Amino acid sequence: MGLGKYLSSLTKPELEELKENLNLTDDELGVFCGLAKGRSKVRVAEDCLVSVSTVSNRIKAIQNKINRL
Repeated sequence: MGLGKYLSSLTKPELEELKENLNLTDDELGVFCGLAKGRSKVRVAEDCLVSVSTVSNRIKAIQNKINRL
């Protein structure tokens, strides 16, 4: 399951708890919130004013943090 589908499947309290436990950077937080709202990588990139490649790198960083929990 992709990160976006995983995040959008969580309840609001679960998302908040995960967000607190991950210690995300501000940049990662923008991507996390966009994906949690069900937005595509392209839409998240547009919203964050970065490239899709940058969003992909931030997704990998977020996934690594989730895997370490």
